[in-house]
Amino acid sequence: MKKFFKHKLLVTAIAGLGLTCMAISPDSFFKIGKSMDLLSELMTNLNEHYVDEIEVSTLMRTCIDSTLGDLDPYTNYFSEAQMEQLRIDVVGGWDGVGVELMERNNELIIKSVIENSPADSNKIRVGDVIKYVDGKETKGKKAEQVNQILNGKEGSQVTVKIYRPSSQKTEELTLNRAKIRQKNVPYNGMLSDNETGYVVLTTFTEDAAKNVQNAFIQLQEDHKPKQFILDLRDNGGGLLIEAVNICNIFVEKGKEIVSTRNKLADWNKKFNTTGNPLNLNVPVIVLINGRSASASEIVAGALQDYDRAVLLGEKSFGKGLVQNTKDVGYSSKVKLTTAKYYIPSGRCIQALEYKDGSPVKISDADRKSFKTANGRIVYDGGGLLPDYKMDAPPTNALIKALSKAYYFTDWAANYRNTHDSIAPAKSFKLTDADFDNFVQMVAAKNYNAQTETEDILQQIEADAEIAALIKDINTKLQNFKRSDLQKNKAEIIKMLEIETVGLYYYEKGQVELRLREDPYIKAAIALFQNKSEFNKLLNK
Repeated sequence: MKKFFKHKLLVTAIAGLGLTCMAISPDSFFKIGKSMDLLSELMTNLNEHYVDEIEVSTLMRTCIDSTLGDLDPYTNYFSEAQMEQLRIDVVGGWDGVGVELMERNNELIIKSVIENSPADSNKIRVGDVIKYVDGKETKGKKAEQVNQILNGKEGSQVTVKIYRPSSQKTEELTLNRAKIRQKNVPYNGMLSDNETGYVVLTTFTEDAAKNVQNAFIQLQEDHKPKQFILDLRDNGGGLLIEAVNICNIFVEKGKEIVSTRNKLADWNKKFNTTGNPLNLNVPVIVLINGRSASASEIVAGALQDYDRAVLLGEKSFGKGLVQNTKDVGYSSKVKLTTAKYYIPSGRCIQALEYKDGSPVKISDADRKSFKTANGRIVYDGGGLLPDYKMDAPPTNALIKALSKAYYFTDWAANYRNTHDSIAPAKSFKLTDADFDNFVQMVAAKNYNAQTETEDILQQIEADAEIAALIKDINTKLQNFKRSDLQKNKAEIIKMLEIETVGLYYYEKGQVELRLREDPYIKAAIALFQNKSEFNKLLNK
């Protein structure tokens, strides 16, 4: 009877996952039942007989994460406590005070503040330390725990006590929670040539397509641009249906944009455009880089396959997998890979296969060729290759180390607290004196930002035979790093300007600042002006 009850529960669990008898063979069904019996007996014995007290829920979480870890990095378990973050990632909004927290030195620091949020209205700033929330001390707590307290029903109140390092003052504030919405289109406008409309999309959350279309409509009505740029750089994707609707802005009604292929053929789906396009003739360039993934690649890939846009930039990430969430009980879910997606030419751009959880790159020999609408040759299995290639900016170890140690963030936060206003984002510039001030701050902190080389040295320093050699290397590294600040002055000032502008003009201001010297934008404008070259890229 006990076995029967267990297997009845198993059938219920399988139904909850949306599976059918066709999807599970009798042999697999037996193996699942056996595994559940083994796990149940194991947990019971551990709980009853292990010498120390154990936390069963923690062990089970470890078991779940280990199991899913042998699949792919996109298949994850979300407990009830983590479900709110999953919802935020999809919707792009929540009820709360509008801050993002980070953990540093056992304290919780404000990492970012959402524009026009309750936190913003109460002058909470990046770099402030949250000491107490509703009378409870936050020291030593995880950001996730405190976020759950800060977030709550719209209109309700929460009291926070913050410490501001620049003024060394502590202040208690009562905040009224509100609906927080992160902008997925933080900027749109005309570029310096006064002919090109520009829209940047940062994530495919709800209403992404609506916001992109509204931005293009506004540009058309106000400026009548001759051509458009859609910037998908650093956009890691999101909702598939938003990608389909964005393509519909430039592709006629009834065109297939993407199809998904599952384990069962009955579950395969095709997604076509359903509305009337905004403009079928305006020239379009889509900007991509190595961090453009998933839904970004659907948009860029579909427009490339229909020869509707020129892709400019770097090879994209190569994520051709589709995830769906399934209930697994107790208000928790599993987000799992259920299908691969294919763009109009028939190719899947997934760049990696996963074997026992480890990524294996698809070899060039295994990549197949396909054709666009105009007969151009394109390939699967490795991300999207741009039609007009740009070289990725070189990695700067010093900038990476300074950023990792939050030197740029700390300096900008102090600047914000000592300057009530700055010039408009497009024209804002820091001075040599500001750079010298940054160098002094770095020196005062003993420049403890570690490069990857130092991380490695630290790991092997315990070996007595090479300790003296490492000490000598470290001394030379410190001397090198001091002079390296001057050598990288231009790049450091650029990073400081971006951080600083963000504290006054938010993400919109940062985009405006970057547009001043963006090599991708300059290349796109030049390509638009060379009409024969632009048309050549879209034809066989």
